Amino acid sequence: MCFLTIQSRTSETTFCKWIYFTKYLDCYYDPNEHKYYITPQSVEAAIQEEIQRIKKSPEASDSESFRSHAEPVKHPRSSTSAADERRIQDLEREIQNLEIANQVKDQFINLMKNERTGIIEKLQAVSRTVGQLETKLHQLDGSKL
Repeated sequence: MCFLTIQSRTSETTFCKWIYFTKYLDCYYDPNEHKYYITPQSVEAAIQEEIQRIKKSPEASDSESFRSHAEPVKHPRSSTSAADERRIQDLEREIQNLEIANQVKDQFINLMKNERTGIIEKLQAVSRTVGQLETKLHQLDGSKL
């Protein structure tokens, strides 16, 4: 690990934080292995920069505290025109209408399922009764012969 060549209290964690926050290293993210591959030249350049920084400010004894907290990102609020506001309102209204339509559709589907279940149960009962009546009819026809 080449970060150990720096004669300071720089640890692996500090170096990783420095890599993440500075974004100076040339790297490639491999999505299959979930790893970053860093070019050795950019690592050497980063080490040289860190050595120069340490030489310039010897009072920086603890390199772990270079970022104490994350600063919130402030996005400038863009001025939206009246047409944009109307478009936003129309889209919100359309979303609301679609949500209502989906709820009505789901309720209708549930109603159809319940009716279908009731009809199937009645059909089975009637079919059973028809079967019993046919059996009795065959018994009566058989006794006449």
